[in-house]
Amino acid sequence: MFSLGAHHKPTVGLDIGTTSIKAVELRRSGSGWNLHRIGVKPLPPKSVVGGKIKDKATVTQAIRDLWSEARFSGKRAAISVGGASVIIKKIQLPTMTELDLEDQISTEAEEHIPFDIDEVYLDFQILSHGAESMDVLLSACKKEVVDNRLEAPREAGLDPVLCDLDIFCVANAVETLCLSGKKTQPIKKPAKGEKLEPSPATMLVNAGHTHLNLAVTVNGWPDFTRDHTFGGDKMIQEIIQAHDLSAEEAEHMLIHGRDARDRPWPAASREVVVHAFLEQLSNLVKQSLDFFNAGHPAQKVGELYLSGGCAMLPEAIPFLNRMLNLPVRTANPFARMTGHAGLRALGPERAPEFLVAAGLALRGDAP
Repeated sequence: MFSLGAHHKPTVGLDIGTTSIKAVELRRSGSGWNLHRIGVKPLPPKSVVGGKIKDKATVTQAIRDLWSEARFSGKRAAISVGGASVIIKKIQLPTMTELDLEDQISTEAEEHIPFDIDEVYLDFQILSHGAESMDVLLSACKKEVVDNRLEAPREAGLDPVLCDLDIFCVANAVETLCLSGKKTQPIKKPAKGEKLEPSPATMLVNAGHTHLNLAVTVNGWPDFTRDHTFGGDKMIQEIIQAHDLSAEEAEHMLIHGRDARDRPWPAASREVVVHAFLEQLSNLVKQSLDFFNAGHPAQKVGELYLSGGCAMLPEAIPFLNRMLNLPVRTANPFARMTGHAGLRALGPERAPEFLVAAGLALRGDAP
């Protein structure tokens, strides 16, 4: 959303997370997309905390190593931000041209953004034009957060051409790459005077290491969003304490149900940790669904897509299906693409971890 330059060329989606850096490069293939390059580089603890890069030297070197090892074809990159520093709101304004709105957006934002306007980057998307009013999606992020995310890629020799929001990346990737072949183009933008007929709403749940992004999208755009400081790190810490393992070993046990020596994790012990986490996750999702339904009585949520590292839990999909009484699917951005050695080497089960990076990569070729 916060464009830093032209973005019409293939661009690598660079997702700088709490425990790793993930990157994806996509290429057009007819009316669809193919995975051209993919890579991931682990980060030491506390390199990135609360979405901010704390150890710039380490992150910079990790980006350099990732580019070299994955052999990305260019230096153009797209990054993203999320968390408490981001505000997303749907507002209604008198109908005006996009040019007029650009001139007035700062004044309009002052009524809706709880930050000093001079300290944030602002962007907007017109969702619909009516005769007298229009719906606008307003987004803002603190400048210090965006600037902090830009430093390491630039020092690594990259050219970060745009900064998007995590949840918009997830929405774009699901709409374009995951929706059962319904879409092969990025999210549709209404023409002036056009009011899109509402499609069934989609719930997005992006559950990572320390953060949970929730959104309900209508016609591809987030109509409702929530962020929580909640993620898989809670389970990993419990495993570390109970079994005296490293974080890497604990994550392996969590995903595969066995430790590094191929010894099974007792089912009773696993259930205590994993089911308790999934119950908390389902409760947070329920709260958001209830809030959305209360404000949109005529709009039905038709399905849920789960992404992030927590989507790799074998129990996650059936558990959420049962608790939410809603079709729940894993958000795999590469499911309709041809096979790729890089993804096979990483493990196809890791595909949901790359949804933000894939959404960023789509922006590189967006019209």
